[in-house]
Amino acid sequence: MARGDISVIGVSGGARPYRVAASVTRGYAGEPIRFNSTLISGVMTLNTVVAMEDAKPAIATDIFVGIAQEDMKVTAAGVVVASDLNVVVPIGHTTRLRGKAKDTTTIDTDAELRTYLGDAVLFDLTSSVYTFDQDAASADTNGLTIVGGIPHRGLLDVTVDSRALRADVS
Repeated sequence: MARGDISVIGVSGGARPYRVAASVTRGYAGEPIRFNSTLISGVMTLNTVVAMEDAKPAIATDIFVGIAQEDMKVTAAGVVVASDLNVVVPIGHTTRLRGKAKDTTTIDTDAELRTYLGDAVLFDLTSSVYTFDQDAASADTNGLTIVGGIPHRGLLDVTVDSRALRADVS
């Protein structure tokens, strides 16, 4: 994973501190963050966050928190320590997140980009860099929507579906 993969463009809900548990996979500034828990009757089972995994966030399954504003704190040996992490929280269907397309050759012109507008997508992490997988199977449960981009730079802009900001309560 790397710093600065995803940028927050424009208005957001601001940065808020969230708790990181010790020894989770290290996360860096500019990476997507999710809750490491589930909701049971409206109560979090574990109030910590982790770096987002590949092919997420899914609506009703994952609770997307936002984009890390800083690196997670680590020991000299590089082990993540329990601490707070400031995360920029998106406003559903409003805040734009900008990052590279997984396959930049399929969106490198305005005409190609227009064919993807409105598609529901997920983060991709197969190459240790967070990108948007615009060619993955689009599903109603994908938590991100392509709303624009900068084709000649291989960049996509997405918004977060507000339903991806909270999981279903069981």
